[in-house]
Amino acid sequence: MKTKLSHLGVALALVVALAMPAMAAGEITVGGFVQAIAKAKNLNATDASIAVDALAAAGITLPADLNMNGQLTEGDVARISQSLGLNVNTSRPSANFTRAQVNRYFRSFEEEIGFSGGGGAVAASGTPAFDPFSKGNGKSKGKGKGHTTPTEPE
Repeated sequence: MKTKLSHLGVALALVVALAMPAMAAGEITVGGFVQAIAKAKNLNATDASIAVDALAAAGITLPADLNMNGQLTEGDVARISQSLGLNVNTSRPSANFTRAQVNRYFRSFEEEIGFSGGGGAVAASGTPAFDPFSKGNGKSKGKGKGHTTPTEPE
C-alpha cells in the first residue's frame, strides 16, 4: 500500500511538473508587454526599464506602480492603454492576460499604438491607403462617363 501511494505521489508530481511549463508558455509579464509597446513604436526596448524610459521620452507616462516582473493582468493592460490614450476598460482587472490576448490586442490597436514600418491602414500622408468608396482608383462610386469595359456591351 505504501509503495502505491509513493508511486501515486511521484505520478502526481510529474503531472504537475509537466503542466507548469504549459501554463507558463502563455503567460507574459507587465515588463514584456511594455517592451512590446515600445518596440511597436520603434523605441529602444532592450529591457523593461529602458522601454519605460523610452516611452517617457516619447511623452508616454506609464503608471508608476506597475510591477514589471508581475504577471500581466487585464487591469494592467487597461491602465497602460489609458496611458497611450486608448479608452480600454475591464470588468476583470485581476484576470491574467495571455500571450494570445496580447497578440489580439496589438492587432486590434495596431494603428492607434502607431506601429512603425507600415502595415497599418493609414498611409504616411495621413490619408487612408484604400478608400472603399473609390475602390482605390481615385474616382467616386460607379463608372466615370464614357468608361466601358471589354465585358460590357457598348
